[in-house]
Parts: sequence; C-alpha cells; structure tokens
Amino acid sequence: MKGASVAGLDLAGSPRNPSGLAILSLHREVLALKLVYSDEEILRTLAEYRPLVIAIDAPLSIPKESLRSIDRKMISLGYRVLPPGWRSMRMLSERAVKLKDLFERNLNAVVIETHPLSALKSSGCSSIGDLIKGLKLTYKGEQASIHEVDALISSLVALKYFEGRSLTISEADGIIHLLGRVCE
Repeated sequence: MKGASVAGLDLAGSPRNPSGLAILSLHREVLALKLVYSDEEILRTLAEYRPLVIAIDAPLSIPKESLRSIDRKMISLGYRVLPPGWRSMRMLSERAVKLKDLFERNLNAVVIETHPLSALKSSGCSSIGDLIKGLKLTYKGEQASIHEVDALISSLVALKYFEGRSLTISEADGIIHLLGRVCE
C-alpha cells in the first residue's frame, strides 16, 4: 500500500478502448494518471494503491427502461447525461457493475457513481485548471487525454465523498456524486 488514496475511473464500454484512471492521495497529490484498458490492468493498478473510495464515470445500475429516475432528475437539474438504456451505454453499465463488484470484493473499496462533466459544472469552475487551483491539487500539469481529465475530476469527487462533502443527487434507482461549489 502506497498510502491513503482515492481513485477516479473514466470507464470505456469496451476494454479495446482506453479508460482513464487517476489516483489521488488524501493530501490532494496526483499519484497516478494514466490510460488503462483491460479489467485486469485496472484492478492491478488499483491494487497497487488500495484506494478507499473509487468514483466511476459510468452508470452503476442497469435500467429497465432507457432512462433511470436518477438520469431524469439529473437532466431536470440541467446536467447532460446519456441514457444508460442505449446499447453502447448498456455495455458500459454492465462493465461498470462487474468492476464495482470486483473492487468491493478485492480491494474493500467504496465504489460510487459520478459524472465528471456534471461535477465540473456543479463546482462552478469553467475549466479543469480552475478546478485544480480551487481545490489546491498538487499536479505537475502534464498533458492529459480527455479520459485522464475525466478520471482526475472523478478522483476529486471520490475525495470529496471521503471527506463527507460530495454533492449527492439521489433517486430510488441510483445516486450520483458531484462536487459542491469550488469556484465563484
């Protein structure tokens, strides 16, 4: 174990496509930011750090219809989420549910659902740079892919959840964690 940490995962629906993974120390230092592919690679990387909380950018429940009640609520609040009932989103949801179970069993981590674009919006920040500055994150600022940026935002949501300060949107069929106000 490399120390107390949280993680963010911008999950792709297929292991052939890159997923972003960010590991963040509880002291707000970026420990790892990378692209990963297979479930085994994701689990292996997370096992190195043993994060306490993992925030996944993917639906963690599979709807009976196209939209879950939680998705309808997010849309009514002005957040743009995709319907998990769509074919590609269903594949993503199925992979996320499987990984959630693996992470809980093998890493003893708390796994939560997030939506990075909505988390950035709820923070009041106009960019990832403003969010990093507002949360006093130690980040060297290497060039990052969109998947890594989404994973980094997800890891910040995981940190806020760990601190008991995430913004929670909930319905009977799901809970999505976002960021509270950071930028004015």
